Amino acid sequence: MTPCQDSCPAGNDIRGFLTTISQSQMFKREYDESFEQAWRLLTETNPLPSIIGRVCPHFCETGCNRKAKDEAVSINQVERFLGDFGIEHNLKHEKLTDETRSEKIAVVGSGPAGLSAAFQMARRGYPVTIFEAFEKSGGMLRYGIPSYRLPGDILDAEVAALAALGVDIESGARVGGDVSMDDLKKAFEATYPAIASHDGWNRGIH
Repeated sequence: MTPCQDSCPAGNDIRGFLTTISQSQMFKREYDESFEQAWRLLTETNPLPSIIGRVCPHFCETGCNRKAKDEAVSINQVERFLGDFGIEHNLKHEKLTDETRSEKIAVVGSGPAGLSAAFQMARRGYPVTIFEAFEKSGGMLRYGIPSYRLPGDILDAEVAALAALGVDIESGARVGGDVSMDDLKKAFEATYPAIASHDGWNRGIH
């Protein structure tokens, strides 16, 4: 595993998508073709590249070998570019199987953890329903990050791409209130809790 990938919490194949782009001329590919291939490679582990490319603290760059020569490759900017390319070209996620599994999966919370879990299950053929307490999906991506840092249309576009994969998002459905855990256990074979805390912290600064 390369140092940059080892430093990435998501385990993104960074060398893979950078190499795909850099070798476009060698393999006589149009750059748009390479960008799509790189997008598909990146979204194997990160279905939200346009979002994460804007807000990720890019730990990968601390492990980049290029630092020994001058400075790290701006990996998060490449990630953001590929994500924006996917949105602009309406790229669709692909399932890993044509089979539709009978086991239904419930995901509680539509933040990055919930969206990623739903993506990985849906692409493997499982029917997935996300239960989101708020009126719009995204969790702390939407309600904790200011729009100048993460525009709402970018968030909406990448969530829509997951929905197009077959993920059903039930907004305004608070588990433990509007929907009980007993109901989930009866209706779904498995439940993945991806609940965040929206309570503020008092830092004691006066």
